[in-house]
Amino acid sequence: MWHLSQHLKEEIPKLVEGELLDEWKQVEEQIDQDVGFEDAMASLKQGSALVPFIVSETTRLIGKDEKSIIEAVVLQEKQLSFSLLLNHLLHNQNELIIVTPNYDRLIELACESVGLDIITGFNGYYCGTHNPEGEKDKISVIERKRTLKGGSGIRVSVKKHAKIFKPHGSLDWYEVNGRVIRSSYESSARRLIITPGISKFREGYQHPFDYHRELSNRHIQQAKSILIIGYGFNDEQLEVHLLNKLREGVPALVITKVLTPNAIRICDSLHNVTLVSVGSNDNETKVRIGGVETIHNKNWWSLNEFINGVLK
Repeated sequence: MWHLSQHLKEEIPKLVEGELLDEWKQVEEQIDQDVGFEDAMASLKQGSALVPFIVSETTRLIGKDEKSIIEAVVLQEKQLSFSLLLNHLLHNQNELIIVTPNYDRLIELACESVGLDIITGFNGYYCGTHNPEGEKDKISVIERKRTLKGGSGIRVSVKKHAKIFKPHGSLDWYEVNGRVIRSSYESSARRLIITPGISKFREGYQHPFDYHRELSNRHIQQAKSILIIGYGFNDEQLEVHLLNKLREGVPALVITKVLTPNAIRICDSLHNVTLVSVGSNDNETKVRIGGVETIHNKNWWSLNEFINGVLK
């Protein structure tokens, strides 16, 4: 979020003037005073005309970084750490539930790069519609089996797959004449992402965000364990059901480079939550459980090193 806030500070003043520039300067002042980016953006007026500019610049920044990573993965010059993690998560189950506030498509890329089917709620790739029911056929396997009496029957099974929920939207979601589509091609249509700020709470209850939010909450409520990667516990909208589940005692592992004050405040009283973060240098890892911290001379805070050093 820091990288995004600095990008917006540099670019938004070039795009607006007058009252809009004055409104943006108020946001900038809060960012400079070390108010959290989420809280600073919440100072925007309801329905602010700044939002389209913020969405445009957010997608431009994230899209640029995403493009270079996709290129490297497609050319097999890079493997995403999340791809390496998938085998460890699916060894005893066919379905993996992933909830992400990120707009980029790197999780989808990580899954597909190792041959794992993904379910996103959309049916189609070039001009796909939001049709969760129609998408279910992608993971169904129908087999004809011989019975002991010489007859035949039908067996339906489910392929290993990941269901990916994006309650804040995605770079490939668009709205065209009231119709929600997914397109892997860039379009001038209105992009469907929810940026930090007051508009998030209003737009979060609109389609298709509401579907992804409601299904995310349902799966969190049903979870037997939770893995949290790179999340700072700074999103009130996503955390209601997550925090309730953690307080119920479900086992949870948090892996992140830097622990935010919110993460420590929320998790320190919960002995079912293990926090893994960087120590005093990149070759040191802090493991924190129930407020008690131990130091390890390993860089397990890095997902790739956690996989190699702990899971293998």
